[in-house]
Amino acid sequence: MKKLFALTAMSSALLLAACGGGDINLNPTTVDNSTGGSSGGNGGGTNNPCASYVKNGSTVQGAFSSGNCSYSSSFVSANNPITASQVTFSAIAGVHEFDGSLFIGADVDGQAAASGTPVLQQGQGTKLNIEAGVTMVFKNENSYVRITRGSQIFANGTATAPIIFTADEDIDGFATEDDRGLWGGLQINGNGMTNKCHDGTATGSGTGSVSDFTATANNPHNCHQEAEGQPATYGGNNNAESSGVMKYVVVKHAGFEVVDGNELNAFTFNGVGSGTTLSYLQAYTSKDDGFEFFGGAANADHLVAVNVGDDSIDYSEGYNGMIQYAVVVHTSGSNRCIEGDNTGEGRGDGITPTTNLIISNMTCITSNIDQNGGINATSKGDSEGPLFREGAFFQMYNSIVTSNAVDMASNECVELDDTEGPQTIDAAQAKVSKASSNLIACSEPLKVSGDATKGSFDLANWLNGGGVNADTPANDNDKNVVLTGTDIPAQSLIVGGVGTRGYKTAATITKADGTPAFNQAADLTDVSAVNSYFKKPSYLGGASASDDWLAGWTVGLSAPLNP
Repeated sequence: MKKLFALTAMSSALLLAACGGGDINLNPTTVDNSTGGSSGGNGGGTNNPCASYVKNGSTVQGAFSSGNCSYSSSFVSANNPITASQVTFSAIAGVHEFDGSLFIGADVDGQAAASGTPVLQQGQGTKLNIEAGVTMVFKNENSYVRITRGSQIFANGTATAPIIFTADEDIDGFATEDDRGLWGGLQINGNGMTNKCHDGTATGSGTGSVSDFTATANNPHNCHQEAEGQPATYGGNNNAESSGVMKYVVVKHAGFEVVDGNELNAFTFNGVGSGTTLSYLQAYTSKDDGFEFFGGAANADHLVAVNVGDDSIDYSEGYNGMIQYAVVVHTSGSNRCIEGDNTGEGRGDGITPTTNLIISNMTCITSNIDQNGGINATSKGDSEGPLFREGAFFQMYNSIVTSNAVDMASNECVELDDTEGPQTIDAAQAKVSKASSNLIACSEPLKVSGDATKGSFDLANWLNGGGVNADTPANDNDKNVVLTGTDIPAQSLIVGGVGTRGYKTAATITKADGTPAFNQAADLTDVSAVNSYFKKPSYLGGASASDDWLAGWTVGLSAPLNP
């Protein structure tokens, strides 16, 4: 039998202390509102700080024992979602542990919507409130957190008191970096646009001329797409919707695989709108993707992905969002830092609405480990940098893509793939996709694959402004630097250098011969001119010694590399 250890909620690090008293009680209490009302949303009893909510006139509350709160399926589960107006998980000395999934709000699928059930919009559903320093623990591998359309999450951690979502094996002290997929992860479903719904144009998905984004007699839209995991629905016509706020949140050991091709991620954003705040988030040791965006227009800043088994940042289905400051570290087995698709295998790459990510200040550190290799192996693919394919558009600025292996040995570090259709490279040729002020330092820096008619497209020349041939016309790309072969320096890109988990950009970046490779004072692109969401950067990549925003709240970056 496992022994649970308490986690001091307000500390800045995970400090384990014995709970005492054996395993915690997993049976919730039910308190009649007429005889024992709740106080401040924290429970029906004065000595019970566990979360509570009102259902059918009674207050349902978690059980408190040895400093911890526990919640069985009678409190919440996949078959028993919380549909009250709100529920709050307060900071306690121990942890909040769940026997099953934490499902927030009632899902409305297409059949229910057609029958007249309203599809709830921003803030009309249940609000999940999580205080700074809270640790949410999940016992079963197939359990996860799900926020339905119209519901919201407000998880406001701080750098000294982050909010942690993890598995009980981690809290027990048994989990290692091999332990991906110990539980599901965090999924938010919104009313944002996805190109799996028809937009009423000739290039839209499906058939017909009526847009699924147009209001019906009973609902704001007729877009209902099934999410991965348990049956749930996302999609709509509101790319500006808010699904809440998440700041300083760490998701660990997530990514349970339901079946092949249906995997949960550390963070999944399905049709999530730009009104949502996503800031200072870390995915650590997940089996599938770290951050996946299916449609919508959610923006994010200060993302961290460490030891992610598949893609660290994945986007598709008409996602149109912006990301600034991201640090990706492949400690061993991982797939891509970014994987961008417009649609997906078997669907036309030109389907609208189209996908377009704008990202600035990313540090992508690959490991040169192939699929099923390394200490923490993954079956998801080789360790690689960004891949843009299947009709995805992109803009990438002020970023570093390199390898932490000796001599910066790597698989492909930036790749454009046009295997299924011409749209990805068409966008690069038409100046829709752009790249400026990026540094790529790898043994295999660039790769183009796909349509034979694009065989003369020159990615290196495209990064350098184009004009070398008809398939690589002149463009506005500027100040990109590609270091490979004898130009690769020993340790001048990242503080700590090759063979470590270093992630901070060095103050001076040079080539192997000591000459400057990139001038951070003069060669950065002011992305605040691209969109007001962005801040004008002062350094290349995701973090630097002068701005180490990862310090104190992230995990997994101080251990030995051990690829």
